[in-house]
Amino acid sequence: MAYVLDHVRYRVESQSLTRRPMRTGPLSGHTFIHELLQGHEARAYENLRMAPRLFLKLRDVLINKGLMKDTTNLTCTEQLAIFLHALGHGVSNRVLSERFHHSGETISRHFNAVLKAVVSLKREYINLPQNDVQVHPHVRHNKIFYPYFKNAIGAIDGTHIPALVRKNKATRYRNRKGWISQNVMAACSFDLQFQYVAVGWEGSTADMRVLRWALESGGFSVPEGKYYLVDSGYANTDKFLAPHRSHRYHLSEFLNLGRGNRYSGPNELFNHRHAQLRNVIERAFGVLKMRFKCLRCTPYYPFRTQTRIALACCVLHNFIRREEGSDILFNMSQDEVDGVGDVRDEIHSDVANEDNVGGAQLRTMITGQLWGGRNVS
Repeated sequence: MAYVLDHVRYRVESQSLTRRPMRTGPLSGHTFIHELLQGHEARAYENLRMAPRLFLKLRDVLINKGLMKDTTNLTCTEQLAIFLHALGHGVSNRVLSERFHHSGETISRHFNAVLKAVVSLKREYINLPQNDVQVHPHVRHNKIFYPYFKNAIGAIDGTHIPALVRKNKATRYRNRKGWISQNVMAACSFDLQFQYVAVGWEGSTADMRVLRWALESGGFSVPEGKYYLVDSGYANTDKFLAPHRSHRYHLSEFLNLGRGNRYSGPNELFNHRHAQLRNVIERAFGVLKMRFKCLRCTPYYPFRTQTRIALACCVLHNFIRREEGSDILFNMSQDEVDGVGDVRDEIHSDVANEDNVGGAQLRTMITGQLWGGRNVS
């Protein structure tokens, strides 16, 4: 008798525990995105990290190329919004599920689909300069750079992005500051657009090694007669122009010029002009990381996905720069983005051995021209 009563009680209690929707708030993901796109532009920018009109243009580009389509659960608009919100705020799948009222599986599946679509735009939005590249207006119309750096086509450096790796790989990915990261090398033009990006390198890898790989196996090349500006972590060659070692170089070291603090000689003048022009890569990394918080915090994804996210962010950076020109982040002052890019000036013991005669001659020639023309108006 007791068994029968317990069985009846179990069935009654089980029937009362009926399944019901978990996320039932009044503002669904679709409604939330509609409000963003129809409301104040600043609110949309804060959530999507780009203006509404640019968001819609990016959506249309992906649709027209057949890279994204509506599904049973989500429209293309909502898929892209979820993806950009994740990159812009560095939030977990669980937070996205709560915000957009979809299951974790649905969020994950569509996030990866949009990630693949955006990465596929790499060839269209990240391009090496052509062999007939002209002097960039930023150089040509600035008398402190022209004609001295007329053959410079951009700057190269690396930046560290937090990474999550297996325990047995942690040592290789631990950078010199002691935290786990992937080392990302990029070349950018003087208008802040990335021309080449290499992702996924271990945090302990020297910058020169990544550049050497890019040249030998990664499809990177420099047009004949042109060169990139690099810091002292790279060898000085006729294609990669580095500053003079053992002299002031960082811009902060030249803040007091004109107050009785003059250049000690031609090498310091060269280093100052070099740093001013190479600073474009620091700005590019700074803007990139200010826009996409996921590049500044511990990731939630497998490592391969982490590398693709870094590449996707660079594609989106170039898309915004090319289609919009300037926005809030591109217009930020240098002081506002300083330190965010985590660009570093490293000296490695084996770098000097890779300097070549052509690089030394080029640097000496420009140094002499700068010093000779310093008092010419």
